[in-house]
Amino acid sequence: MWCVLRVAGWVRLTGADAGNPVRIEANMLTHPDDLKAAVAGVQLCREIANAAPLRPLTKAEVTPGDLSSDELLGFIRNAAVSFWHHSGTAKMGTDDMSVVDGALKVHGIEQLRVADASIMPRITTGNTIAPCVVIGERAAEAVKTEHRL
Repeated sequence: MWCVLRVAGWVRLTGADAGNPVRIEANMLTHPDDLKAAVAGVQLCREIANAAPLRPLTKAEVTPGDLSSDELLGFIRNAAVSFWHHSGTAKMGTDDMSVVDGALKVHGIEQLRVADASIMPRITTGNTIAPCVVIGERAAEAVKTEHRL
């Protein structure tokens, strides 16, 4: 079971040298609604696994097991991982938190655009390849128009 969580994390440079690592703080599960969604996901998995048609195929719940509410929250916090389809690290918009504008140009840096999943404000419910193709096509059109190609 997986669910889409709001992650208001950040990525920062640790130094001016290109070889310096970046510092990434995901801030996973910091929004209360995300914890509620994760608990609901565990409960849904339990309902499915305990449904009559599946009873002959299951013996017992292995994980997380019979936990108190606080223990279940601890399990979720420790078991949650972020993988695949990362998006939203270079917000598109006009506010102070935005990185790129509607033409995918990076604010304050000339001749630099971002054209990948990082500009998406929310992850898609499906694979990110289709929206990434659209983003790439939009970037290509913007460059062609700007340079009269």
